Amino acid sequence: MKIRYLVTDRWGGVSEPPYHSLNLALHVGDDPQKVAINRQILAKRVGHPIQYANQVHGDEIAIVDRIIDPPTCDGLLTQRANMALAILTADCYGVLLFDQKCSTIAALHAGRAGATKGIVSKALSLMKERYGCEDIAAILSPGICQKCYDIGDLAKTYPKRFLYGSHLDVKAMIEEQLREGGVEWRDFGICTSCDPDYFSYRRDGVTGRFASVIWMEEG
Repeated sequence: MKIRYLVTDRWGGVSEPPYHSLNLALHVGDDPQKVAINRQILAKRVGHPIQYANQVHGDEIAIVDRIIDPPTCDGLLTQRANMALAILTADCYGVLLFDQKCSTIAALHAGRAGATKGIVSKALSLMKERYGCEDIAAILSPGICQKCYDIGDLAKTYPKRFLYGSHLDVKAMIEEQLREGGVEWRDFGICTSCDPDYFSYRRDGVTGRFASVIWMEEG
């Protein structure tokens, strides 16, 4: 199996402002017909059908072996080839996990809530214990940086190692879970709030969502 992935930016679609232009989310107030066209554009780029999720800032992980109606979860996992898994974000991190040797991939929605609940650790345990994965690697999508993410009084509930004043470092939380799981990762190193090429809920309020997508190809 060959592992493939891509992370979209906000460009190349048909949505009108404030969702311009490649908004892939149906829940943000955009015209559903335009979102459908944008999803067709993405599917054409990927070359395979794409499984989406009804994301709720939790830690549930759905195991899928065919395209189904979006399950209510914040993680998708499959061993099925030629089927892509997509996570939508606009400041949260998309975490793409893969183990080529055991032909297993996962896509996770890891924002403050998901990282706090340990969704990355949960997915790693699932891949190791259920599928015998021993060589997992990860990709971290663009996401909000610590300097742009002030959480006010909520900061009192987090360990100081993740804080600078009232600013929370969500990426550091994710990286700690990856490190504890023995996983090496690659990071886009882009802050969504700082970079106008990406949707950012913190920066813009009403806005679209971009996708982190992973799939396996036979051959």
